[in-house]
Amino acid sequence: MKFSSIIGQKSFIQHLIRSVRENHISNTQLFTGPEGSGILPLAIAYAQYIMCENKGEEDSCGVCPACLKNEKLVHPDLHFVFPVIKSSDSDSAISDEYLKEWREAVLSNPYLNLNKWVEKIASENKQAGIFEAESYRILEKLSFKSFESDYKIMIIWMAEKMNIHCANKLLKILEEPPSKTIFILVSENSDMLLPTVLSRCQSLRIPPIDNNEIRDFLKTRNIPEERINDIIKISSGNFNKVLQLIEMQEEDKQWLDFFIQLMRIAFKKDVFSIIEWSNEMASLGREKQKRFLFYALKMIRNNFALNLAGKDVIYLNKEESDFSINFSPYVNEKNIYKIAEEFDTACYQIERNGNAKIIFLDVALQISNVIRRK
Repeated sequence: MKFSSIIGQKSFIQHLIRSVRENHISNTQLFTGPEGSGILPLAIAYAQYIMCENKGEEDSCGVCPACLKNEKLVHPDLHFVFPVIKSSDSDSAISDEYLKEWREAVLSNPYLNLNKWVEKIASENKQAGIFEAESYRILEKLSFKSFESDYKIMIIWMAEKMNIHCANKLLKILEEPPSKTIFILVSENSDMLLPTVLSRCQSLRIPPIDNNEIRDFLKTRNIPEERINDIIKISSGNFNKVLQLIEMQEEDKQWLDFFIQLMRIAFKKDVFSIIEWSNEMASLGREKQKRFLFYALKMIRNNFALNLAGKDVIYLNKEESDFSINFSPYVNEKNIYKIAEEFDTACYQIERNGNAKIIFLDVALQISNVIRRK
């Protein structure tokens, strides 16, 4: 990853470049900042710049063998440690067991957060951590000479997830790393690190991303100005949340089309179209089906509020508002509870692996019975 791929944080990027060019690279560094501030991308881009064989004044070259390997996170002298899940029959879970998934996740979104990472590697809700077995693997890796680069670089993501046994075993190497070895600890909550770990690190505190930098990025995505303002306000400098809001906006367009289609065919009592719509909804994965049902509930509640109190009390985008102005009279005291109950029940049944075709067909037929009430 090149520095040019990072959103904002220009002054910190210049500081990192200057440390390399002036040969003032600290052996043990801590990059700390809130979620979505870019601490992991900064660490990865910094490592690439250090290893680059043809450094520029503002960035790594991106084309030398070292850069090409770093871009894919496969350079043999770049090592990663991150939280993992212990299996029920093992106490020795280490990061190397999840390297394939890690590379996929980071290359897909370098602003990855812990929840998304755990979702990727765990089939159920489990606690992730960096355990004692990891410290032995770190010491083993760093005992060897570097393969290709002048430096060996160890990035520990979510370093606050190191348990006390792992952290204590690393204290000596963090204080006196082997020659040409660099530790970069990345933490969203450095207060959770042991004081003995903190005292061995040179800290770089990264703030949330500046709103103007986020605005410039959003403009390149051709997002309407009013939506840009909403995203900036909600995201609060968290670029991971920016990406989530963009994804939600794109998905919401699809859900709005499905919602409008449902309400129109339900109003007409068009049974043939209702069956077609139910089949189309059933073809989606269960997670998407649930997200549509949550979206439909949001639309129903906003239309009820619009009907009662006007547009000042709702939060809908322009496309949603344009439809709701004419539709909202059909969501009222006579049917709001029944419609909301149908969507709630459908979500409950989908979560329990019910037959999606039957569930969505029933939802559409039930709504067609009450939607005309005014």
